Amino acid sequence: MIELDKKYVFHIPLYKYAGGELISIEIDDLLDDLIEKLGFESLYMTKVKSVYRKRVYDEILITIFTSKGSPEEVFEKWFRYNNENLGQEAFAYELDGKMYVKKLD
Repeated sequence: MIELDKKYVFHIPLYKYAGGELISIEIDDLLDDLIEKLGFESLYMTKVKSVYRKRVYDEILITIFTSKGSPEEVFEKWFRYNNENLGQEAFAYELDGKMYVKKLD
């Protein structure tokens, strides 16, 4: 039996807020790049409605289970590198039932 004792959920926004409106993000290539960098063949993605500062928008949650590595570091580097396209003021992920939100400078 294999035991994967860490559960990560990475929050990927599908919209950015600019000029007083929500603008769709071209995400397909960015998602492909993230999945490749994470290096996991087994993961699942869920499209959900989220609310931030009274704005309702769609986002994708990428869930992985693992017992090795630090995928949160890969996610943070990917998010910071791509934030020019993502246009976010913070990013978020969950680890073992806790939510982590990090401001982007």
